[in-house]
Amino acid sequence: MLLAFSVSTATAQRKRKKKEKGPTYEEAREITALFFEANKQKMLGNFEDAAGGYHECIKIDPKHAASYYELANLLTVSDQVADALPFALRAYELDPNNQWYALFLADIHMGLNDYDSASKLYQLLVDKYPKNVDYLYELATTYLYLNKLEKAIETYNKIEETFGVTEEISVQKEKIYLQLDRLDEAIAELENLIANYPGEQRFLGMLAEVYTANDMPDKAFEVYERMMKNDPDDPVLHLNLAEYYRRKSEYEKSFAELKTAFKSPGLNIDNKIQVMMSYYNLTESDTQLLSQAYELLDLLTKAHPDDAKGFAMKADFLLRDKRLEESRTAFYETVKLDSSRFMVWNQLINTSYELRDYAAMEKDSKVALELFPNQGMLYLMNGIAHNSLKNYTEAVNILNEGEMFTRTDSYMNVQLLSVLADAYNNLKQYEDSDASFEKALKKDPNNPLILNNYSYFLSLRNEKLDQAEEMSKKSNLLQPRQASYQDTYAWILYQQNKYEEALEWILKALNNGGEKSGVIVEHYGDILFKLGEEAKAIEQWNAALELGDHSDELPNKIKAKKLP
Repeated sequence: MLLAFSVSTATAQRKRKKKEKGPTYEEAREITALFFEANKQKMLGNFEDAAGGYHECIKIDPKHAASYYELANLLTVSDQVADALPFALRAYELDPNNQWYALFLADIHMGLNDYDSASKLYQLLVDKYPKNVDYLYELATTYLYLNKLEKAIETYNKIEETFGVTEEISVQKEKIYLQLDRLDEAIAELENLIANYPGEQRFLGMLAEVYTANDMPDKAFEVYERMMKNDPDDPVLHLNLAEYYRRKSEYEKSFAELKTAFKSPGLNIDNKIQVMMSYYNLTESDTQLLSQAYELLDLLTKAHPDDAKGFAMKADFLLRDKRLEESRTAFYETVKLDSSRFMVWNQLINTSYELRDYAAMEKDSKVALELFPNQGMLYLMNGIAHNSLKNYTEAVNILNEGEMFTRTDSYMNVQLLSVLADAYNNLKQYEDSDASFEKALKKDPNNPLILNNYSYFLSLRNEKLDQAEEMSKKSNLLQPRQASYQDTYAWILYQQNKYEEALEWILKALNNGGEKSGVIVEHYGDILFKLGEEAKAIEQWNAALELGDHSDELPNKIKAKKLP
């Protein structure tokens, strides 16, 4: 609390016998010195010392209006507006002819939402200073708060009488007339504005909007015709005409006007983006509008070749519609024009991931990491790219570097640890691989993908098979009918010499799409061979060879016609 004084306390503390008289000559000199020093302290930011000085002035002369005014000022500076009110009132009472005291008191009343008191003070100021437009504006504002709309209009009219017709006043009066449901007067106000500024197309547009909003389309079209005569190339006009024709269900004319508007670089790109957002939502269900949407997007990017927003919008459409290569091209244009938006980089890198273009994914995530070194997602994507490109050491390094940036996002952290475990496994650093899997499962013990991958790697190494079987069984319970998970369980059973059970599970995998996987078909052949069906086993191995995606040992199995 900066000050704890009150007017009554300050006055009561004055113990002079001759209160009716002003200060003596010596007292006046003392007040001057004190007031000067208090002002100095205020300028230095020593508000408490300044307040003490003003208070001393009041003790000597309870009618020292300037000290009350300064005390009120100090309180408002420290957001103690309610506490400032009695000081401001006292300053005004002592010197009602001081316009700054009156104005300051009115401002305090406004800050305290006492619009009635503020209105009375502004009215007094207007009466004394009729040519001060600021006081008229403030008075009109108080009338708006008090919902004295007729009084507000009268005040705005006074401003116009002195300063002529202006956009600010005319638009404010138009809004008031509409609020009062006096449409004709609102229209007349805009017509008067147009008459005073005949070359301003924007005011005609405002008039057309009023007609449109009040279901008077023919009147709106008459205004559009006036606008067409003034400036037939006005893109805003064509945008408004597109909406006019759309409301009349004349869709071909509406689209023609939209194209005209979109061709113009003069139409703000944000207006075009807003239109495209509507198209985006509509084309979710109405694919017939897609051709229109893409035509407009082409016009948009052609009219604004240096603005990233247009290409980003186009990329979003293409990505949604699974046109991945085209989408990626548009994302590249976007980041070339504006590299500061992480979400665009993220979409670009994810698009390369969907295209399985790991080289591009690695390159772009590396560039993005230089721009956004605190984004954990980029470390993950760069790690995935390196791992997929068989750059396992690089994958381990970047994933370890990025692990700290994903700790606040449990889902992403688990993903990163899973890829890290895979990279370690590929490097045959099995202890580190297992440790990463364990760390991931501690955070997400019911993650079926991690349970499957960890158990599969253990089965390939023929290690911890009981643990592997338990994890694989859990993954199949969590996500049944997944061919790769069923294959893992079958392979664990195979490693445990449980060939009959392994056959049962490998057949499940084949029935759920596994017949298209070289690895699964090869496993089927191995199981058959262990069950003594060598001819069928060789048949499956040959099928796996044609499918690809098989073990390095497969050609030798076929050549030797037996397991290694």
